[in-house]
Amino acid sequence: MIEIVLTIVFVIVFLIGIYVQIKRRKRAGLTGMKSAISPICFMISAALNPVGYWFGFIGLYSLLGSMLFLLLGAYFLKEMQTADEKAS
Repeated sequence: MIEIVLTIVFVIVFLIGIYVQIKRRKRAGLTGMKSAISPICFMISAALNPVGYWFGFIGLYSLLGSMLFLLLGAYFLKEMQTADEKAS
């Protein structure tokens, strides 16, 4: 029972996070796929652990996947500049 409640809460919070991220990108004037790679990687990293729990691959695979997407997202974080920062 607790797994179902946690799954529902995770899905709701995850969808709200995606919505907020889209609104912030529009407000900051960020366009293009290159600047969206970082938030996408962070979202995938957040979603990987519950998916690993649901399908039974918790452990090394889940940890390595999370670390890979966190490092990839941190690497592309430099691409998330606003239009003002790119002009200068």
